[in-house]
Amino acid sequence: MRLHQLSVRDFAGIRSTDIAFGPGLNVLYGPNDLGKSTLADAIRLVLLLPHTSTECKQYLPWTGGGDPVVVLTFETAAQRFWRVRKEFGKGGSSLLEESKNGTDFDEVDRARGVDGKLRRILGWGIPEPGPGAGKGLPTSFLATALLSTQADVSAVLRENLEGDP
Repeated sequence: MRLHQLSVRDFAGIRSTDIAFGPGLNVLYGPNDLGKSTLADAIRLVLLLPHTSTECKQYLPWTGGGDPVVVLTFETAAQRFWRVRKEFGKGGSSLLEESKNGTDFDEVDRARGVDGKLRRILGWGIPEPGPGAGKGLPTSFLATALLSTQADVSAVLRENLEGDP
């Protein structure tokens, strides 16, 4: 999977930002309290959290405004682009679109169907949301290692290594 574009609006301390990712390794750097970790959280939430989840309350805008909105465009294979848009909160929504050229997108799914479709596209071993599924962010080794904070990654690696004979 390759990230192409991230747009974040009214997400915690971020009023509005757009980031275009380049090929290869991309690094966010700068002084503390600029929102680097918040941007990583936005990516994690748009891929893993249903827009109706109460876990998004901690990302309500600090200065007022609308509900948090995250739009992420990514590529899973050559000429296979996806754009997911989630507005978190009571009036929230989810939309998943697909494109062959990264410019012209067609709707694939809306609302609850988006999360199940994302899980199948990403293939990260995370069960689809629904009855009997856990609440909040789903856990799997791969999702934790790729999308968690450094402290969470260290903890999951330690737990897995300690239990490995």
